[in-house]
Amino acid sequence: MYAAWAFISYTPIDEFLCAIPGEVNISNGWTVGCGNCSDTLMLCDKSDCWRHAFNLTWQLDAATPNGAFYGDFQEAALDSTCNSLVLTADSPASMLTSIEDRRANPSRPQVGQACVSWSCRVLVRATMRSLGTHLTGPGICTNDAPSVKEPWFATECSCDDMLITMAQATSFRSLCGAMSTGLRSAVFERHLSKKDQCYQGNMAASAALNPIEYSEFANDINCESLFENTGSTLAWFSAKNYLLANLPDPTTYTIAPYCRKVMCFAFVDTLSNAECNFTTNAVLTDVLTATLISEIATECQAENLALTPLSMCALSSFNESSYCKTQFPGRRLDDAEISESPWSFLEGLEPFSKALRQNISSDSSGNGTGVQDTRPKPKVHPGNATRKEAVVEFDGMEALAFVEDFADCGGLDSSCSSDRRLQVTPAPATTAALQEYTVTPWSSCICYMQCVPGVMTRSVSCPAGVTCQEPKPSSAQSCVCKHCSDCDVLVFVLATAAAYGATGLIAFLLWLGFVMVAQLEEDDYTEMSCGLKCLGCFCKFLPIVTKIMTYATMLLIVVLVVTALVPIGELYSDCKGSTSFTQLAIGGIVVWVVQLIVGVYMHRNKPMPPWLHTAQSSGALKLICKPLNAVGP
Repeated sequence: MYAAWAFISYTPIDEFLCAIPGEVNISNGWTVGCGNCSDTLMLCDKSDCWRHAFNLTWQLDAATPNGAFYGDFQEAALDSTCNSLVLTADSPASMLTSIEDRRANPSRPQVGQACVSWSCRVLVRATMRSLGTHLTGPGICTNDAPSVKEPWFATECSCDDMLITMAQATSFRSLCGAMSTGLRSAVFERHLSKKDQCYQGNMAASAALNPIEYSEFANDINCESLFENTGSTLAWFSAKNYLLANLPDPTTYTIAPYCRKVMCFAFVDTLSNAECNFTTNAVLTDVLTATLISEIATECQAENLALTPLSMCALSSFNESSYCKTQFPGRRLDDAEISESPWSFLEGLEPFSKALRQNISSDSSGNGTGVQDTRPKPKVHPGNATRKEAVVEFDGMEALAFVEDFADCGGLDSSCSSDRRLQVTPAPATTAALQEYTVTPWSSCICYMQCVPGVMTRSVSCPAGVTCQEPKPSSAQSCVCKHCSDCDVLVFVLATAAAYGATGLIAFLLWLGFVMVAQLEEDDYTEMSCGLKCLGCFCKFLPIVTKIMTYATMLLIVVLVVTALVPIGELYSDCKGSTSFTQLAIGGIVVWVVQLIVGVYMHRNKPMPPWLHTAQSSGALKLICKPLNAVGP
């Protein structure tokens, strides 16, 4: 029974140790460090986002042969060029950028399509809320099964701080194919989440009035890039005008009409939004000039927005600006003084009534979505890899992606992902007369993380001008990386299971032998057949083996108890946290003590069977055998 218990406990103990990161974290007692792991863990000390995204993708998509990306992961793990890029990248986005850079230089070694597919899958899981709530917002993230984050990350969105531009998201479409649908909209929302409440409210108001143009804006690389790098609607127009005025060829940088429409409506909301303070908000005051206001008013006339100094300065927020104080010194304008409001063109349109305008104004004073910010601020945790400042609270817009996301792939059913590689034709048989290839020892196992499949490599070479024996030895083979924790006891757990299993099997066979011997009568011994002699030998010597195994299992139990229960400083410090290991050690003590008590009782109270009697032995031999005799008849 205890052998089965020990064998079953191996898996939960191994899972506990595999969940311990390789990074040093003194407060949690993790002291090994990435450089001291027995294998090479490529994501050790990388960003929290990348480690969590890889772990989640592997568990959901590649941990079993039924996983959708099982084959891609297995091939990617064996791709040495792919692994070299992983070691130099610092996030899922930079990994794909490295792949693109490598493809732009065909003379250098290229990664396989499996590496591309796997890296793309990790990126979209890190970026798109629609694929799960573990890693990215809006709102609080979760750590439900499968659990991939450390306890302090349970409700944090560890990938909200990953940097990814709209230019990258657009470029990744052709690289990743159909699986990247919605990526650009998700990236836009990540950028929107970084803006202040004023800018978010402005965009929400514009989206309510122009939903189609807004979704096109969110996927437009030029318009969104301006949005990404500006802090207000005024700054967006200022940056656009500056670029168009200073580019050698303005036709190379086009701003679509729908972008102008979205930003014009957002600008009008800026003038009245209570969150937009034109006296203290630097992102507004630093770019506010009469020239810029005039340019915006002129540009927005094409959208039927009557933007005059009088109409703009009558709006609550803009009325306090330096521009209005210069235009209308000494007095504050009221709505009643304005002959035409910038929103007046909506009066005759349905369903955009006056009530809608009031709703837009009130909604924009919040976070742009009507959802209160309840998200805890990100913390810096000791022992973690260096992290960028986290950005939280954004609304995913993957659902707004258009079919044009598939343009580079030819549709949903098109084969943006690669075809499987053909099997290599088997090499001819070895020719004994030829020289063998020169091979080096295998390297340590190289994996993304602990306890996942990886690759071992070696150099295989043939001297110049020499024909070597075929087939050529493999230069790579699969492996599984060991955990990177300070608890190397799994071999003792298996040894304990094997020892108790062997003891139980021997004891059972010995019991069968004793039953057979007990049924023999005197006449059965008149002729000593070979079978009877073997039975006698069996019953004579196996009791000694069971007694020896009693003390052997005692040593193994001592090892388990010391490593699981006894405080011995930093040695094997990670062993103390496993509940399964602690229970196994306590159970081992109980089982061994019961085994010892039964053996001593049988020795003292049960007569020795006649077939176990031995001739008189020397005193020295008796002394040696005394511990063995004490635990059995």
